[in-house]
Amino acid sequence: MRYTGVLMALLSIFSTNSQAADPFIDDMSLEELVKTDITSVSRKSQSISDVAAAAFVISAEDIRRSGAQALPDVLRMVPGIQVAQIDNGRYAVTARSFNGRFATKLQVLIDGRSIYHPLFAGVIWELDPIPLEDIERIEVIRGAGAVMWGANAVNGLINIISKPTRSQAGTTVSMTGGTRGNGHLYARFGQIVNDSTSWRLSAQGRHIDNSRQHDYPENARDRLDNSLIDFRLDHALGGGRDLSIWANATRTQTGDIWRTKPDWSQPGLRVSSYYPTQEMSSQSLVGRYRWLSDWGVESSLQMSVTNSGMEITNFIHESRTTYDLDYQGRRAFDRHDLIWGFNHQSSTDEISPNPPYISINGTSYTQRNTGIFIHDEWQLIADTLKLGLGARADNSSHNGTNYSANATMMWTPTRTDSAWLKLAQAPRTSVRAERDISIVGSAMVVQSSGFAIPVISYVNANGNLGPEMSRGLELGYRKQFSNTFSADLSTYRYRHTNLRTGSQTGQFSCSAFLPGQNTTACNYFGIPTAFPGTLAMFNLTQTVNEGAGWNNGIELSADWLPMPSWRLQLSYAWSTLKMDRSSDPIVNEDAEITERAHPRHVASLRSQWNIASNQQFDLWLRGSSGYQRVKLVDTVPNATGSPRFDTVGGYVTVDLRYAYRWNKDLEFALIGRNLIGANRVEYISDYIPTTATEIPRTWLVSTRWTF
Repeated sequence: MRYTGVLMALLSIFSTNSQAADPFIDDMSLEELVKTDITSVSRKSQSISDVAAAAFVISAEDIRRSGAQALPDVLRMVPGIQVAQIDNGRYAVTARSFNGRFATKLQVLIDGRSIYHPLFAGVIWELDPIPLEDIERIEVIRGAGAVMWGANAVNGLINIISKPTRSQAGTTVSMTGGTRGNGHLYARFGQIVNDSTSWRLSAQGRHIDNSRQHDYPENARDRLDNSLIDFRLDHALGGGRDLSIWANATRTQTGDIWRTKPDWSQPGLRVSSYYPTQEMSSQSLVGRYRWLSDWGVESSLQMSVTNSGMEITNFIHESRTTYDLDYQGRRAFDRHDLIWGFNHQSSTDEISPNPPYISINGTSYTQRNTGIFIHDEWQLIADTLKLGLGARADNSSHNGTNYSANATMMWTPTRTDSAWLKLAQAPRTSVRAERDISIVGSAMVVQSSGFAIPVISYVNANGNLGPEMSRGLELGYRKQFSNTFSADLSTYRYRHTNLRTGSQTGQFSCSAFLPGQNTTACNYFGIPTAFPGTLAMFNLTQTVNEGAGWNNGIELSADWLPMPSWRLQLSYAWSTLKMDRSSDPIVNEDAEITERAHPRHVASLRSQWNIASNQQFDLWLRGSSGYQRVKLVDTVPNATGSPRFDTVGGYVTVDLRYAYRWNKDLEFALIGRNLIGANRVEYISDYIPTTATEIPRTWLVSTRWTF
């Protein structure tokens, strides 16, 4: 903590220029903070203290004071959300376990529009979806949300809500620079045209130089260049009607190191590296119309079209067009609050892979998903007991019709106490990459009879892969102990079935001295087979729905104002996975791999201190327990044939931020990130053997000017 003394000295210097004013946190009481409105649980505005779900809201002020430059880093403050930084731009983010490069059980929305990628079943976080400066709040719901938001909101939902344009009039410029060649530029111009119309246009650019590899004394190839432009128009039509239009374009370029290039010139297995460049782009146009009918029905209709592209040089190229349509209606009557709606998505791709290491069935495919839902909230006892019931049917062009359901009970015996119970069922439909892509999965060297024999696992496409299913129970309790202290506790137990896992379907060799020599298949992979051939074996596997297990956890958050100018916020999550065992050895291995790739403890403690009206000092202490990843490529001879693991160590670190506001329009900030401990690794690849990169200390200087 040697940096703390330096920063405190800076604080004492600046404090002599501070102006006397009211130094309250966000100018809000704790009761107001706890009762922040949230819309993502039931598609309607509710106090967070009055929802039957594990909910958490990140405000615009929380984002600014976090010092984070990327959206996933902001999410680290939420209990139950697991974030692992892969490299400069890529992240693995999940809710309640099953984390990976593409976490398949977390739905992410921007103003109600899904950014869940139809090819990979996850979110591509390096393709910045929205500038942090333009976010009004982030609503995070842990647990199943499929009834309201569709078949893939299994373990959680994140809804990013942008600021209304009337609050963004004028011009704002923000610049950040720091170590590691870290640069960030944001600019926005907004205008209130009249009483009914306002708009804003914002642009953002980010750059980070290459980081360091963890296992090799050289730089990684993860230099990040990102650009984003975002437009929003809000127009009030009168009579309870309004129209909003969004337009967004983003582009990112980064590199990687894949240690997957085999050398068959000598016995055993040797690999060298490919250096692919990843370029991605996305352009979206979104429109939303809301109106109130004469008979009291509140309606919302949202439509969007997105064109996107992805190219990983020498491996895969994808272009995609996606159309989304979403309608919801709401009517309150007697003691009921009824919400219903439907949505439809059509996504067409054109994909060009580079065999043999990646191949695909069909270079073009259109995925269609249609869903309808209904949900009723019934006041059994006014202001004390509510019952919620919801159901949804989703039809997928590949997975048929799947059903989601939930039942909730909310009990509020006093103004400061609330307890809730939730039963839920949520499916997760398969995506194109899981069904149609064949890929080299892993490789190891087995020591047998004095020979070192490479064994390569090749995963064949399975066009019959079906949906996964989750069913479970959640319990929660919220308590506002005083005007300065509140806490929220939730616990859950979910049963996951039909999970993706592997199953061996065949085997062949590339040598006459090994059983099952297949010259044609080995030539396809460029492996010599002329006598005596290459001592190499291939295990052919296929992804199937044979995994199952229990997911249990406890999540705690607490908010405390020790004094009006100082806020402390704690979050902690404990979780565990217990996977079923099987007579199939591949299914068993996958179960062990899933269990061990899971940190059980994640914690965060944030301190927000308003030193004076124009000075802020923020400290963020956070950490995670360690976990293990299977070695996708293991070149050391292995006598047992069992997979071996790499350890991703647990960590504790701290971020600091000191901000000085020169006047109401100009602010300067000094930010330090990851200041405790040596450079660490947060992630080892789970699907392609990419190089592990280190997360270093970073110092940033930022200025924000509004005029």
